[in-house]
Amino acid sequence: MSSLRPLGCRLRWRNGAAVLKASGRGTTGRRLRVENVITPTTNKKATTTTGCLGLAAAALFHAPAAFAAAAENAVPSAFAAYGHYLGLLLIVGSLATEKAILKPNMSGDELMKLVIADSVYGIAGVLVLYTGYLRVTQYGKGWEFYSHEPIFWFKMFLFAVMGSSSLFVTIKTITTFAEKQKSTDENETYISEKLATRMGKVLNGELLAVLAIPLAATTMSRGILFQQEMDWHLGAAPVALASAGLGFKYVKEALTWSED
Repeated sequence: MSSLRPLGCRLRWRNGAAVLKASGRGTTGRRLRVENVITPTTNKKATTTTGCLGLAAAALFHAPAAFAAAAENAVPSAFAAYGHYLGLLLIVGSLATEKAILKPNMSGDELMKLVIADSVYGIAGVLVLYTGYLRVTQYGKGWEFYSHEPIFWFKMFLFAVMGSSSLFVTIKTITTFAEKQKSTDENETYISEKLATRMGKVLNGELLAVLAIPLAATTMSRGILFQQEMDWHLGAAPVALASAGLGFKYVKEALTWSED
């Protein structure tokens, strides 16, 4: 049985509830931090010293189980975080590559590189979405935290804008590549100046959105603007509207594109 040495505790009121933060150190040298939220059923002016000592003792009593649970989830949590960060790096890299490659009158080889970069972008987007889901529901602070964090929903809004607008570039890249496959002229060039300009503007917007996501993530994780009373539907609605509205807009624009 492991022994634990208390390091300290703090009790304060937040949103009408008592929040206890207690910490301790075990025989292995690992620190444990426990936060308990207790909704008062009696007068708020009850003595906090006794409550702090009692709650700290109860929290530290369950420390071995908490350590075991943390160790069990450590490896999959680490892989989920790694996959999330890797996906974001791949998104930025693929978008920058597309931006660098894209130009009017591209050769067949250049078009193939554009197809590869856009494919990497799509795979990275799925990776970010999947690992983000795991971090929200299993390995992060939990749905109860994120659903009441407005910045989380702003982050999802940015991701929706980025993903929806990318449909234009993806569709035009695929259709242009299909034209190349049908062509027998090895010297033929692809993508007009008008289309290259439009695709470039969309890529700029995607880069701005994805570069803003890390800032949103860092502020979100620190609970800035956290609202316990917030209804998560209010945050999800703009994300859904952006995904559907912008998705429809860019798909229609790509399919009805005219060089006139």
